[in-house]
Amino acid sequence: MRVTLVRCPTLIDPSASTSPITPPLGLAYLHAVVATFTDDIVIIDSIGNAPTIRPIPSKEFTHTMLLGQTDEEIACEVPQSTQIILFSCMFSQDWPYARKIIGSLRARAKDAVIIGGGEHFTAAPRFSLRSAPELDLLVLGEGEATLSEILTRFKNSESLENIPNTLSQRAEYTPTRDEVTVRKSRIKDLDKITRPLWDKFPLQKYFDGSHTFGVNLGRRTMPIMASRGCPYRCTFCSSPDMWSTSWHVRRPEDVIAEIRHYQEHYGANNFDFYDLTAIVKRRWIISFCEQIIGSGLDITWQLPSGTRSEAIDEEVASLLYQSGCRNLSYAPESGSPRVLSLIKKRIDVNNMLTSMKACVTSGLSVKANLMCGFPGETHTDLWKSYIFALRAAVVGIDDISVNQFSPYPGSELFRLLIAQGQIKLDEQYFRQLSYYSSMTKSTSYSEYISPRMILFFKYFLTMSFYTVHFLARPKNIPRVWQNVREGKETTRLEKTLIAYLARRRTPVNS
Repeated sequence: MRVTLVRCPTLIDPSASTSPITPPLGLAYLHAVVATFTDDIVIIDSIGNAPTIRPIPSKEFTHTMLLGQTDEEIACEVPQSTQIILFSCMFSQDWPYARKIIGSLRARAKDAVIIGGGEHFTAAPRFSLRSAPELDLLVLGEGEATLSEILTRFKNSESLENIPNTLSQRAEYTPTRDEVTVRKSRIKDLDKITRPLWDKFPLQKYFDGSHTFGVNLGRRTMPIMASRGCPYRCTFCSSPDMWSTSWHVRRPEDVIAEIRHYQEHYGANNFDFYDLTAIVKRRWIISFCEQIIGSGLDITWQLPSGTRSEAIDEEVASLLYQSGCRNLSYAPESGSPRVLSLIKKRIDVNNMLTSMKACVTSGLSVKANLMCGFPGETHTDLWKSYIFALRAAVVGIDDISVNQFSPYPGSELFRLLIAQGQIKLDEQYFRQLSYYSSMTKSTSYSEYISPRMILFFKYFLTMSFYTVHFLARPKNIPRVWQNVREGKETTRLEKTLIAYLARRRTPVNS
């Protein structure tokens, strides 16, 4: 059995404020499954192989940039005799180019079974199968158990139809419904999942380029995940569709064992946690921190994805720092209680500010993630988010990001906007998904806020936040200036400025 695993590259808006270059943790988990069936495996990590942002050599994709290999470069690495191609597409903004890649894969390996997986395919399975007829099968939700069943059947020359958690081109389709709900079972005992297998990935390129999801602390970084899923139902998030609302977490001992493994095999001493919501249970995070402290491990670790505040008080914040945590992000999304209620974000902004202050006092670098342009959001709501951001600056957090709301497939708001006719799954829609962190392009799904207002708000809030931050802490100004000049990162602002300046030196297609 010859299997090829392919990671989709990423489409980047030229003025985007973020473009992380990170190893594909999900694909490494699947590699571990495939390795139990065969040694004849090819890994094409399109981003790791070409970790640079560059113009796309195609008239179809003007005014956008590509992070990773082109479709032709990817196809050339696929053995023509490969029997199974596993293609991972995580983000729907990449779909226009992903579709082009799938066509190139089919042209290269005409007899291969092409299987799609990842959040995009889980959120929009019917649409993906119709718009990319070269696909044979989709894996929906978590992939490990489903992939094992697929490979077992393939090995035994059995049909791949009607496997739980999959959808095929042959599946019955009702034209009156664009998508169908396919029941996706969850893996409950994460400690039993085979550890990610990295031996065929270009890890050295990530190490050499100091690429991280979090802040580059000058250390060798590996990705890790302690939990899967999120128990909340935020309407802008596709997590309930991908993972359900069940939150499963590994034993602290198992996570620490994986950290030791990476330390011994790759010399890793910094760890980016990719968890959707890492800190849910206070008892778990205290146990994890205490075991890290007691282990004597010389590591740092970060929570760059965004976490909640309920379990983080002065005691937990102190333990986080003592155990090596140096950077974490909160995800309040809005400072308006009305908007928080509309999007089902169950947080209290005052409690979050108290939690942020505890982290700052303990020495952690803290970032807050906000969004604007939600359906129903008003100028008054934006003002409340603005006040919240200034309060956070006074509290002492280092960074803030203000992104526009993007209705991702699989989210509750996406389904609402589809039903209202405000979204059509065309090229313009997918292009606009990449605007979420753009500083020159925007779109608004609020009837009260214009796209121009969104851009103004992003600039105005960001500038106001950092003005207050640096007025309160003027000693930080020369530090940031010097770090950006030297390419050194201690905060997310420095990381963003370094990446943005590097992109500005790369020309865009005219």
